[in-house]
Amino acid sequence: MPLWLETSNFHDPMLLPRPNSGLAKDITDSQAPRMSTANGGMRLRDIAEMLGCSVATVSNAINGRGRISSKMRQQILDKCAELNFVPNSSGRSLRLQRTDAVGVIYAPSFAELFSNVFYARIMEGLAETFGQAGLDLVLGNRRDADGMPSIVRQGKVDALVVLAGVFTAADYEVLRHCPVPLCIVDGYVQSFEADSLTSDGLGGAQQVAQHLWQNGHRNVVMIAYRSSLYNIEQRITGFLSGLRSCGMDVCEADILIRVDDDIEAARELLARLNSASPPTAVFAVNDTMALNLMEALEQSGRKVPDDVSLVGFDDDPDAACAPIPLTTVGLKKRGIGAVSAGLVLDRLAQPDKPIVHQLQPTHLVVRESVAHL
Repeated sequence: MPLWLETSNFHDPMLLPRPNSGLAKDITDSQAPRMSTANGGMRLRDIAEMLGCSVATVSNAINGRGRISSKMRQQILDKCAELNFVPNSSGRSLRLQRTDAVGVIYAPSFAELFSNVFYARIMEGLAETFGQAGLDLVLGNRRDADGMPSIVRQGKVDALVVLAGVFTAADYEVLRHCPVPLCIVDGYVQSFEADSLTSDGLGGAQQVAQHLWQNGHRNVVMIAYRSSLYNIEQRITGFLSGLRSCGMDVCEADILIRVDDDIEAARELLARLNSASPPTAVFAVNDTMALNLMEALEQSGRKVPDDVSLVGFDDDPDAACAPIPLTTVGLKKRGIGAVSAGLVLDRLAQPDKPIVHQLQPTHLVVRESVAHL
C-alpha cells in the first residue's frame, strides 16, 4: 500500500501557489472575527476604525469588489500591507463548505517523488495551475484504518489528485468510495469512476517501432518491468503493434523481456547479445532503464549505437546529456500537471459532468543512439 505525507506547511517555492493568485478570499468580519496570528489578533473592524470607514468597505477593498473610490481602496490596501494584515479564510470555508485546497497522493513515498524528475515536473504544472485558481496543494500521507487518506476524512481538501506512480488495483479499491472528486494522473483504471490523464504510450511506442524499422532493424527486443501498470502495458502494446504494422511477423515471447529491475534488465540484454542471434536494437520502457543499459553496455565493452542501438521513453533531462544522446519519446510533463489540474477545476465547477479520460500526445525525439543499418 502507498505511503501518504501530510503537511500544511509546504515550503518548496517550485510547488507553492503564487501569493497573488488573482482570487481573493471573500470574507467579512462577522464571518471570521479573528485574523491569523500574523495579524496579532487584529480584525477587519480594527482596520475600518483606523481609516474611518465601514467593515464592509474594508472587506470589499480586500476582495476587489464593490463601489469604492480608488483612493479609499488604495488606502485600505496600503494599511493592510503596512500591518501585514492577512485575512483568515477559515470562516469562509466553513460557510461555503469548501477548503480551497486539493490533496495530492503518491506511492510509494514523497521522498521518491521529489527525486523523480518525471513527477516533479508534473507537480510544477499542478501547483502553478491550482495557484492561479487560488487553490493550495496539500500533500497527503496518513490514512485511516480503512485506507482512506486522512486529509480526505478530515475534510481538509475539496478534491484528490492521485499521482499513479506504482499504484496497484488494491490501492485504487481503497479510493473507490472517496467522498471528494478524484483525478488519476499518469494512470487509468477502466472500472474506476474518476477523471484521468495519461500520456499516449501506445502511440509513442508505435513511433519507436517505425523508427527502428526505417533504420533497417529487423531483430529487436523490448525490455519492460513485470509490473502490470497501465502505462507499461500501453507501451508494450504500441511497440508490438507498430512492428506488425511494418510487416514484421512478431512473436511476443521472442521480442519482449520482462524484468523486476534495471540490474536484471542489463543481465538479460547482455545474455541476448551473446546469443546466436543478437538483437541490433533495444527499446527500454523508460529513460532510466535505457541509461542504465547504456552504462552496462559500456562496461561490457560494447558501444551504442555501433554494437546495438538503444531507445528510451519519457525524454528525461539526462537523456540528452548521456555519453551517446538517447533517442526517446518525449512528452510535456509540466503540461500533464496543468491539464490534470484543469480537469479537477472543471470537476469542482461541474460535479455531475461526464467522466473524462484525457490523452496527452507524445513525439519521437531522434538523437544519436540508433544506427542506420
